[in-house]
Amino acid sequence: MTDNASGVRRRAIRIAALAFTALAPALLANAAHAQTEVAEKSFNLDIPAQTLARSMATLSTQTGLQVVYADDAPLATNAPAVKGRMTVEQALARLTVGTGFTYRFTGPGVVTLVKVPVGNGADGEVVTGVVSVEGVQGNGSPYFGGAGQAAGVNGTNGSRDITATEGTGSFTSGALTIGSKVPQALRDVPQSVSVLTSARLEQQNVTDFTTAMKQLPGITLVQGTTSLETDFYSRGFAISNLQVDGGAPLSLGYGFYPQIDMSVYDHVELLRGADGLMSGYGDPSGTVNLVRKKPLDHAQYSVEAQAGSWSNYRVVADATSPLALDGKLRGRLVMTYQDNHYFYDTAKDNKNLIYGIAEFDATPTTLITVGINYTKQDSIPWSGGLPRYLNGDDLKLPRSTSFVFPWNRWDFDTLELFAGLEQKIGSEWNLKVNITQNRQNSTQKIGYSSGAVNPNNAVGPMLIGTYNDQASKQLSTEAVLSGAFILFGQRQEVTVGASRVDSDSGGRINYASLVAGTLAAPYQPYPGGPLFYTGSPNGRRPPIDVFDFDSTDPLYTEPRGTLPSSSQPVLDQLQWGAYLNLRLTAFDRLHLTTGLRWSRFAYKNEGDQLCTITTSYCAGKAIGDSYLVTATQYAKNDFSWPPPVNVSFDITRSLTAYVGYTDIYRSQAYQVSVDKNPLPPITGSNWEAGLKWAAADGRLNLSVAAYRIQQDGFGIVDPDNPDSIEEGPGVFCCYVVSPDSSVSKGIDFEVTGELHRGWQISASYVYSENEQKSSGVVPGTPFLSIQPKHLYKLWMSYDFGAAGSVGALSGLTLSGGLNGQSSGYRSGSTCVRLDESVLPDALTGAQPCLPDGYEDYHFTVPAYALLSGRIDYRLSEHWSLAVNLENILDKTYYQTAGLSVSSGNWYGAPRSVTASIRAKW
Repeated sequence: MTDNASGVRRRAIRIAALAFTALAPALLANAAHAQTEVAEKSFNLDIPAQTLARSMATLSTQTGLQVVYADDAPLATNAPAVKGRMTVEQALARLTVGTGFTYRFTGPGVVTLVKVPVGNGADGEVVTGVVSVEGVQGNGSPYFGGAGQAAGVNGTNGSRDITATEGTGSFTSGALTIGSKVPQALRDVPQSVSVLTSARLEQQNVTDFTTAMKQLPGITLVQGTTSLETDFYSRGFAISNLQVDGGAPLSLGYGFYPQIDMSVYDHVELLRGADGLMSGYGDPSGTVNLVRKKPLDHAQYSVEAQAGSWSNYRVVADATSPLALDGKLRGRLVMTYQDNHYFYDTAKDNKNLIYGIAEFDATPTTLITVGINYTKQDSIPWSGGLPRYLNGDDLKLPRSTSFVFPWNRWDFDTLELFAGLEQKIGSEWNLKVNITQNRQNSTQKIGYSSGAVNPNNAVGPMLIGTYNDQASKQLSTEAVLSGAFILFGQRQEVTVGASRVDSDSGGRINYASLVAGTLAAPYQPYPGGPLFYTGSPNGRRPPIDVFDFDSTDPLYTEPRGTLPSSSQPVLDQLQWGAYLNLRLTAFDRLHLTTGLRWSRFAYKNEGDQLCTITTSYCAGKAIGDSYLVTATQYAKNDFSWPPPVNVSFDITRSLTAYVGYTDIYRSQAYQVSVDKNPLPPITGSNWEAGLKWAAADGRLNLSVAAYRIQQDGFGIVDPDNPDSIEEGPGVFCCYVVSPDSSVSKGIDFEVTGELHRGWQISASYVYSENEQKSSGVVPGTPFLSIQPKHLYKLWMSYDFGAAGSVGALSGLTLSGGLNGQSSGYRSGSTCVRLDESVLPDALTGAQPCLPDGYEDYHFTVPAYALLSGRIDYRLSEHWSLAVNLENILDKTYYQTAGLSVSSGNWYGAPRSVTASIRAKW
């Protein structure tokens, strides 16, 4: 087209638009009616990031809407991508946000784009269309996450959950509930918060909770006792607070082992640092919130099948649709099957999961939710990991090495039932009630290696065996009332809540060690086989040759069951909490967040030690009789003081500075003194200051923070009573309060979101150092030496279609990332000579070490960096194919270093490939 013809076309558009605008008053009634009809009708839209003019043309094609404008600016103005099911007005709000344009309905099915003037804000930003959005949940309000949804960053795919990230394709979020209990923009939460969105869960092939935590900023993974357990550390401390849908924190432990599959969750939220006001007792590490997938307002079906290295297979089917009552009743069903093997020998894991959730709009302001999540998991786990030489040197075993016995098993049945009520009260208030019940049965029979390797003769590790059969149940409830009011001409926000968590593992039975022998009753693995007991020429237990291990050796025949050694008729923990949180605003830009919390922790434990012999302490008793009864009962009320205080200041409309203090209060009632009284709680302080920046359209977030944490009052072993005694499952004697302190400090940086059309990034860097403050310790000595000082994570993605490419490239998305950390170390001493003049414990076989029988060790875990990538191609509108590669350079490294040289060392996974095919309608 010639320049003259183009100019004629533009002039014609201007004339038509002006003429139409002149007739608007006469057509006002019809326009209003047309707007109402459009607002009520939703469309399944897919508009890539491009110029505003092209976006409006695409919107017109997909909806039949006519869009006119009176100048050339839309031809040169970029608009964000919009994807998902929504009304025309919601799409218009998302397309115009941050462009300097707003829109008006000027006729039946006709919209006119209008430029808005430059505002008089602090930073001279253009007033955007967000403030005029209608029909968006939250009425387009920038408060409680409304701005993020209007910008197309949240809830664009027909979910009632304003924090939902499904369908956005974004690496960031406009609203999180963690740290506030109500949806708030990341910039408005005066602490370090992060999100792992639905797009990243898919791109990084995150299928379980461990993999999810691995991708979050500042998180260090430490393999637990078995291959099915992982501990997570943040800022030098273990994370113990886990929420679901922002509810009361789950109680981890007491026989409950969460086996979390990510197929039922929309995204993961993380708060680093103490959240003592709303997450129970203040824990300085952080809090994790898992947000469930919710039903959508339209039908959507997807199936994904995966096949990967080491014979890993996984299938996920996900269906959601309106069910009845004109869409007021909606449902969602997710079914998952996984058969998972490992890069090391023998171990495997099989999982079947079904998740169902239904939502019902009982009234226009009342939402009722009910659901179920059931998982059956059968596993052959590896317990203990690899040992080292006595001095800490690496054995340099092949990565495929494992000491897993074919008879190992750990089977789970986990049932979660949940329900919720959400009631809107007027335009500013909301009441939310959640209730969740978890029930889990688990059976565990495991053999494992324990003991360091003597470099002189390559012996030392021995077979240990345990058996446990237990059940647990947990009931958590929470009610939260949140809203806002005007005071002194400013909007003030308030949240009031109460929660109760009841964890019950009563009825548990513990069994004697599977592999233990005495001179009177030696352990014999098979008829005619060698005898094992203290002083036996064969040793105390069957030896394990770590350099030539054969799990089928008759020495490792499955041990027969043992007698019950103790029972736990009562094991109950109760946590209550009530809190008031205020976000007060003065002078428009200055915000003060503070509050009060009342907490109560109650613990009750009754245990019986049972006879497994009829001599000694059980003389005159029968097998199974109780010879010792223990009972512990403890309750503590606490009123948080000083209260947490956070002050934030909006430097500009996009940049906020904050500083805050949070009290630390951690129960350690599981440690009791010699007189059986629980130790007082750990106390301390959490200071944090930082800057947060958010792009005008909400699609990019950046934060930097500095923190300092101090904890006092740790429990340590009583030097006058050094022998550890298990008073009950997870309750140990005897301890005293240490006069020492621990300090953790560092810097936290993160950037997430869209750098350019189609280019998404998530990058984080955390510098963390920790120190043990004690008169008897060299200054600078860390209390957690294995924690890396430098931890960095990067994942980037480029969607050629979203960037405006056409043809074959439009279906291609390339992604890649880097996870790395600096080195850490372990040091200590291990026993090499037992005091054989003392008889071993009849139940455990434990025997004290000679005073001079210890050898020192020290070992370093070198720094490492891992490359990963993904190639994703949309074959058609419904089908896509992807390949994920992990540890591309096949780096050999230790993911976890053991607490000692006897066990607990775990290799990280070698290079792996996973192919996925997905269909979505």
